[in-house]
Amino acid sequence: MTTKPKASKHIGKNQTSIKAENTSSILRTVHGTNNTSRADLVRLTGLTAPTVSRIVSFLVEQGVVTESPGASVGVGRKPVVLHFNGRSRYIVAIDFSWAHVRTALMDLGGGILDHTERTIDPKGSIKTEFERVLETVQELLNRHRGVKVIGLGFSAPGLINSEAGVVISVPNFPSIRNLQARQLLQTRFGFPTFVINDANAEAVAEKFFGQGRDASDFVLVHLGYGIGAGIIVGGRLYTGNFGVSGEIGHTSVDRRHGKWCDCGNRGCVELYAGLRGILEDASAQIGRQLSFAELQQLGAEGDAKVLGVLKEKGELIGYTIVNLVNLLAPQRIIVTGQVAALGAPILEPMKRIITERCFYHTADQISITLSSLSENSTLLGAMTVVLDDFLENPYDFLTVREERRH
Repeated sequence: MTTKPKASKHIGKNQTSIKAENTSSILRTVHGTNNTSRADLVRLTGLTAPTVSRIVSFLVEQGVVTESPGASVGVGRKPVVLHFNGRSRYIVAIDFSWAHVRTALMDLGGGILDHTERTIDPKGSIKTEFERVLETVQELLNRHRGVKVIGLGFSAPGLINSEAGVVISVPNFPSIRNLQARQLLQTRFGFPTFVINDANAEAVAEKFFGQGRDASDFVLVHLGYGIGAGIIVGGRLYTGNFGVSGEIGHTSVDRRHGKWCDCGNRGCVELYAGLRGILEDASAQIGRQLSFAELQQLGAEGDAKVLGVLKEKGELIGYTIVNLVNLLAPQRIIVTGQVAALGAPILEPMKRIITERCFYHTADQISITLSSLSENSTLLGAMTVVLDDFLENPYDFLTVREERRH
């Protein structure tokens, strides 16, 4: 019996692109596994031993990969195992929201070397408020001149064109229209810059560091002042077209008489079940303006008026997620954000609606879990977007881009 020879996966590629692809394959494998040997890399990547040895030597020379003796498995020398060196390079991560800008210098393992935070005014001019972003980045770089920074990740809520690096608009921040974030940051600091929606950033962070590590398909649902989703399909972030994907907060729940939204729609669910809407309704029930901390405390103490509001809002969120489940049927739903931090009073009615209303009870097969990441998840996501590109295109960061800066 004869079989047709398989077409080479490298047909149509030049030697440079093959080298880059092989290096990415090895780097991703070392990053994603513990105590990998060169022999393991040959088996896991399908590359030849000389190719693996040559690329590993380059990565060790660059400091991105380190080697150490492994555990003995019998008579003879201990095997040499490889480790991804997260502290070999650093990334500037920026979390820009309607109330603050948080900036951190993070290593490739997700550790924060240093960070800074400043408040911003959503009613202020974007020129003034974005200058705060530039100032926070400059402060960090001035304090850590000796570290090797390979890129900058910028996360913001709202409509983002990641391919163009443009923040098209941010809810409740009227002065932001077509902000050329990548151009401004890259021109000022010289680092390759990546711009991403905050829910998408959190989804990427979950894939690398959180509850999504063992799931190829999941949805990260962010419940904060806005409501949004980051969608991972086949292990990759789904970004849709036109810079729009996962905007579940703009599902209309009152199309006839609902409040008008900045997006142009009417009765969007985030106007009612986002944190601002929850605070407004709970405050009206109590008879005074509540802070988030007071809302959380009253809910925990079992205040009947607050619990009634939270139950209603949780159900609204549940109905919205039902649509998401019926459309995508993900393996997992990961919930995060300040609204999720209100706990059982809002999460239990949400889960009940999802269980009761999903198509043929498909929700029974979908795990719904809280994010295990800290309040730094958006910063971590902004960093991880750069990390992902670094793992995919390591030579761009280790050679050309560094040469341009020095």
